[in-house]
Amino acid sequence: MGGEQPFGEDERARVVAAVHDELGRWGIDRFNVAAMAHRHGLDVDQIRRHWPDAESLILEALADRPGDHAPLPDTGSLREDMFELAVRMAQLLDSESGRRLHGGHLIADTEFADVELRRNAWRARAARLSPIFERARVRGEMRDGVESTLVLELLFAPINMRALYTGEAVDDEYCRTVSELVFHAVTP
Repeated sequence: MGGEQPFGEDERARVVAAVHDELGRWGIDRFNVAAMAHRHGLDVDQIRRHWPDAESLILEALADRPGDHAPLPDTGSLREDMFELAVRMAQLLDSESGRRLHGGHLIADTEFADVELRRNAWRARAARLSPIFERARVRGEMRDGVESTLVLELLFAPINMRALYTGEAVDDEYCRTVSELVFHAVTP
């Protein structure tokens, strides 16, 4: 993604961190590139040269969430890979920045919400995780017709609900329970 002038990795990381902060503070709907640049001491013109619009900037930043740099789980078992994904989501939501970033995805006003941006961000995230499920299909661990995006929604929704709405603990035991339930729902 991005424009013609390359960004140094340190500067790109600063911009991504600023986007994460702004999304956590204002949400997707009220995100503003110029305001973000001003608040974080960044060059708005340089940002706009690299990212042609707010949507491309947000999508790139959401593709680079905290904790996303770890390799995808590849334990040889869908059951264990899903448990690892559940634990990673719980760890992200256990952090203040992760909670704020996820809270920024909420659709507060359906008349104002940029739903397509949220869909694109989710599709990109799901596509990044799809190799886990492709390997499981090859091993015969998934029923025919079960989409990996649906599996991820089944896995992540209860974790998000607990962390963002009830404030209850999302420990390894809970992650194991949720991943086991999803595993049994999608296996032949």
